[in-house]
Amino acid sequence: MTTTATKNAIQLTVNAEGVAVLTLDTPGRMNVLSPEVFQELSDTFEELKTRSDVRALVIESGKADSFVAGADVRFLATITTPEEGAAMSRAAQGVFNRLEELPFPTVTSIHGVCLGGGLEMALASSYRLVSEDDRSQLGLPEVQIGLLPGAGGTQRLPRLIGLPAALDMILTAKRVRPRAAKKLGLVDEVVPAEVLPQRARAAALELAGRHGMAHENREGRQKTLASRLMEAFGARSILYTQARAELRKKAGDHYPAPYKALDSAMASRKSLAEGLEVEARLFGELAAGMVSKNLIHIFNLTTALKSDSGLPKGSDAKARPVKKLAVLGGGLMGSGIATVYADKGLPVNVKDRNDEALGKTLHYAWKVFDKKVSRRRMRAFERDLRMARIRPTTDYSGFKRVDMVIEAVFEDINLKHTVLKEVEAVCGPDTIFASNTSSLPITEIARGASRPENVIGMHFFSPVEKMPLVEVIVHPGTADWVTATTVEAGKLLGKQVIVVNDGVGFYTSRVLAPFINEAVRVLWEGAAIDQIDNALKDFGFPVGPLMLQDEVGLDVATKVMKIMMEAFPQRFSAPDGWQKVIDDGRLGKKSQKGFYRYSGKSKDPDPTFYDLLPGGRKRQRMDVDEIQQRCVMAFLNEAVLCLEENVLRSARDGDAGAIFGLGFPPFLGGPFRYMDQLGIDRVVERLEILSERFGPRFEPAQLLKTMKAEKRKFSTD
Repeated sequence: MTTTATKNAIQLTVNAEGVAVLTLDTPGRMNVLSPEVFQELSDTFEELKTRSDVRALVIESGKADSFVAGADVRFLATITTPEEGAAMSRAAQGVFNRLEELPFPTVTSIHGVCLGGGLEMALASSYRLVSEDDRSQLGLPEVQIGLLPGAGGTQRLPRLIGLPAALDMILTAKRVRPRAAKKLGLVDEVVPAEVLPQRARAAALELAGRHGMAHENREGRQKTLASRLMEAFGARSILYTQARAELRKKAGDHYPAPYKALDSAMASRKSLAEGLEVEARLFGELAAGMVSKNLIHIFNLTTALKSDSGLPKGSDAKARPVKKLAVLGGGLMGSGIATVYADKGLPVNVKDRNDEALGKTLHYAWKVFDKKVSRRRMRAFERDLRMARIRPTTDYSGFKRVDMVIEAVFEDINLKHTVLKEVEAVCGPDTIFASNTSSLPITEIARGASRPENVIGMHFFSPVEKMPLVEVIVHPGTADWVTATTVEAGKLLGKQVIVVNDGVGFYTSRVLAPFINEAVRVLWEGAAIDQIDNALKDFGFPVGPLMLQDEVGLDVATKVMKIMMEAFPQRFSAPDGWQKVIDDGRLGKKSQKGFYRYSGKSKDPDPTFYDLLPGGRKRQRMDVDEIQQRCVMAFLNEAVLCLEENVLRSARDGDAGAIFGLGFPPFLGGPFRYMDQLGIDRVVERLEILSERFGPRFEPAQLLKTMKAEKRKFSTD
């Protein structure tokens, strides 16, 4: 006889053989562990403990494509004190302790993502099965939101797979696929998805009856576990030292979560109860900290962007499918764009002047795909299939039926008008023309169109296959369906997509320009190249502004700056003598000559650059805080001006664009959230001081002055 009981998120069924099946099915697309769900789990485990008709338990998901995505991040963001965070951790630990202490074997049946609290629940069970489906991934991603696994993960994982492998997963948020999980000992069986439910129930009976493959697997695991732990913990001092040194190189001083996660995992040498208490205390300290709050803010805004169509309120326009795409220009950006769309299954026509240029595009794509093959993330035939989707051409053959053309030619308005007219002559009336320009106003480009409503900006960042942002730029005449379609075309790539209104430099190029320009001014005043870059890296940027110019190309940066100077002469002007740098052939990395010199893998400041500057090679030490304040405040003020002038739709988009497109320090939450935390009055005060010293380019935006007077915040959450 089968009995069934249903709660809000849990259905519990017990069959005639005594196998209880707990099916977790929370509201929404994926299972998320909220406090209410934890309470239901706790009540269910308490009930099961007293039932005499249950011989074994299977835990599975009611979702078709996932197990558990983790804890409810919205609740985590409400924690205000370390004590509150520690109490929440202890409560979650208690639930999984009750699972582990059940008087019969427990089996977790995993299909799809099993992350965070989902994996911690699986770790507390007796036996784990996972489907061999590519969607099945196991991991503890908590450090990505400034936390550590707080429901027993830092204690049970080292006990199961050994400390070295556990640290690799916990400190890097690495996701493990089924076969690798089996090899690690993280799961006991990998089975086809189609038979996973039946095999989980059979394994539960085998464990209960102490016979069969599941029983043998578990017995073998228990025998090897003791020796694995002795080996790992015997070398724990060396492991700790090495791991901390590696964290220092990668995480720096701004992200406390990996360090505390390391300390918590090291406590797994203690008794489970003692280790869990260390875990709870460290979790509480992180959960109450501002870094975690800021990283959760980023998580929330990325979640919001996934459902944002980019359309104005009241518009009911729908995105149209993009099944075939074309790229104009096979340079660095065009090659990257073609590669990422071919990777997602779209046929892509790439047009350039000659076969030599097109050969570079194919070489670019081959390198990207072949690297995946060498890292076993793609098979050779999959690489070849993707390469076949890229169709090089020196004319417009094949363009007639494309749904979207992405233009990535040189930043020259006349050239863009020429290719736009050519595209309109050969393509259908509903073909979208998306310009990858980084600075030219889309309105100006659209003036050369017979169908301006089809023209939009689609600003990618280099390297396209790595950078996570796409900035979509709409001009006043862009049709809503064009906007919606372009946004979906960006999301197809897995990118974060923000929509901004047209203007010189849009948002990202415009806020980056004063940041870089101020760094150049500091250099002209006598600071050393490496001192400037190191100051901004210490602030939290991944690369310094001078090195960034070398990467982009000094000629490109100069062209963008000239456009900015024409539009905003009060704030943008190059220092006297800048043209000498360009005349000297310093184009940056591509010419092996810029602020830095490039010989082999070495990237050292080029001392001959100083010969072009006032003061020559005699450099003076400048205050690091002043360098940081000048560059960062210029960035922040320009971001507010973009919001004030309606280039940005929201402060949320400003935070997303700066973090995912420009490398603004994530631990600060984005420029607008950072200003909220500093206090608007303090931001205005700093800008006014800088304005008195260095001139009107630091004059605070009127919006900042108004917000200071009204004691308002941007409140980006």
